[in-house]
Amino acid sequence: MYQTLQPLIGCCYRVDRKSVGLLYETISILTNIAFNTLQKNAFMNALFDVKDKVVILSGHQGRMGVSLADCLVQEGAIVLLLGSCPEEGRALVEAMILKGGEAAFFEVDPSDAFGLLQVQEDIMLEYGRIDALVYELEGLPNMTMASCSCGLLDVTPPTPCQSTNNWLENALLTIRTFLKPMLRQQEGSIVFLLDYPQTRRRVSECNHTQVLRDVTVLTKALAGELVQRFGSTYRVNTLMAGNDNPVQFNPENLQGSLHFLISEASLAMTGNIVLVDEGFHIFADNATLTTEFV
Repeated sequence: MYQTLQPLIGCCYRVDRKSVGLLYETISILTNIAFNTLQKNAFMNALFDVKDKVVILSGHQGRMGVSLADCLVQEGAIVLLLGSCPEEGRALVEAMILKGGEAAFFEVDPSDAFGLLQVQEDIMLEYGRIDALVYELEGLPNMTMASCSCGLLDVTPPTPCQSTNNWLENALLTIRTFLKPMLRQQEGSIVFLLDYPQTRRRVSECNHTQVLRDVTVLTKALAGELVQRFGSTYRVNTLMAGNDNPVQFNPENLQGSLHFLISEASLAMTGNIVLVDEGFHIFADNATLTTEFV
């Protein structure tokens, strides 16, 4: 840069020494601005960076989870799929690897406590840490939280809080298993995924308000339990695709939100529902505001 400006500086020096000083001062200011801008950009990039984060994807693994896993792999995360169907799981992993990502599949029955523990130990042996657990919910939580005399993490299967949902029992079992290494790391993120259009197709009597209420109860209960027992470095949030029209579902609209929830940018965020529904919830309850002017 100096060599480029040297002829101009020499010219200014012959004309007016004050001009040279002013030029150097201007260059110094511009250099500081550029340096500070680069620092800020680097800080923001680090906040949202998921490169080399070890992310486990378990649960239903429907269209929502699969598309988001593909997004994370492309951003540099290490995605580990857990499931009981090896053909589908390995096919998904092979597709991710072909795109240049790092991924692996572990075959395990979600109701097998010993199998889950073995997979957890294998993952820790291979990768050394678990940064996030992303669990795609298969149905509605629908739990009677008030009747629980113990925490969700202490509930003994098969009746978590008087629930008859086997998938919920499996979810809690998976969370308990993979929470252990997070506790040793003293940090970790758990993200529930819920595809409302697909849930409504399976459970015809449910509605948007009910689903949102039930998943909020589950998210807040588990988040509160983790904070009270282990501290604020563990977070639980839910990403919900809430558009009532399955045809309008676009997984790309959810990628940024999941990226945020497992990155350092959401360190102070827990017990929240991130609702991505193109504004559908605005009209779900037919809410109106009545204002009386005096």
